[in-house]
Amino acid sequence: MKQEYFVLIRMLRINNILRRILSVPIIGILVIFISCQSRVATDIPPDLLENKAIPSMDAADFETTFIDSGVVRYHLKTPRLLMYSEEKVPYREFPEGFHLQEYDNNKKIISELSGNYGKQFIKEGKWLATGNVVLVNTKGDTLRTEELNYNEKDNLIYTDKFVSIKKGDQFITGTGGFKSDAQMTKWSFIRTKGHVYMEEQ
Repeated sequence: MKQEYFVLIRMLRINNILRRILSVPIIGILVIFISCQSRVATDIPPDLLENKAIPSMDAADFETTFIDSGVVRYHLKTPRLLMYSEEKVPYREFPEGFHLQEYDNNKKIISELSGNYGKQFIKEGKWLATGNVVLVNTKGDTLRTEELNYNEKDNLIYTDKFVSIKKGDQFITGTGGFKSDAQMTKWSFIRTKGHVYMEEQ
């Protein structure tokens, strides 16, 4: 009986020791987990913690007309408009794409520009279009590229990305630099090699 009692006590002591040993790594894991959580915020670079600019206006299915000296110049349509009027360089952003029509003095459309993304720098009178950019003039000449800059004041469009132009039965392509007036009546490739494809009659 005494031997059985002694064995039982010994087994209880062993169990207590095992519980203590097993509890140490568990506590250690909890300490490591808690300490890692406490370092998350401080480990993030300061620039990532800074709040992004908040738009002064957020509008869906937006349309507007730009008038200069009483004359309609542009008509803009976009699924979403973000306005950042409080920034040092105020701008409008079109994160879901846009369609811009330009008019002459007789309210006739002389060019149309569209892209998957756009940005208008208000004071500078400059536009940036990216992603499946298409520009069409009154003759039906069509320019396609992935990025296009438009300067309203100089009536100039330009890009250093790949450009393809369909002009009548001709297809002209090139890379390395392109510039033109916004209506594509006078355009040229710069520092580039291009190709002209003629459709067979």
